[in-house]
Amino acid sequence: MWLSTKGRYGLRAMLELALHNKETISIHQISKSQEITTQYAEQIMIRLKNAGLVESKRGPSGGYRLKKEPSEITALDTIKALDGHVDPVFCVNPEVSKKECHRASRCATRLLWEEVGKKIAEVLGSTTLSDLVKLDKKLNEGREDI
Repeated sequence: MWLSTKGRYGLRAMLELALHNKETISIHQISKSQEITTQYAEQIMIRLKNAGLVESKRGPSGGYRLKKEPSEITALDTIKALDGHVDPVFCVNPEVSKKECHRASRCATRLLWEEVGKKIAEVLGSTTLSDLVKLDKKLNEGREDI
């Protein structure tokens, strides 16, 4: 599966918000902590806001925060909000490419890609932001440079 940069960076931005749950985090802090340009982070956050995953606050103390608890938001929610799908190839979901493969009805490999897509969605759908926070804390335990 080829996730877009927007999807990968968006999940990192959501992790940053989950690490600071309930706090409003500035776009500059998200950008710096997750090594995403401010402009790109802004584009991502607008899409996440439109998807109802984050809320924003304007002004000098403004920024973003999660709209739900980290345990209620999955990696799949984030990827779908930014990429629209998690299908590994277009023939599994012709709506993505707006066309259907002429081999779809007789293609054995398409069945494999369908199964791969289901497994990807299963893993992403069962991984919450809370799970990622736990992993992040474990990976960065004792580090002073963060």
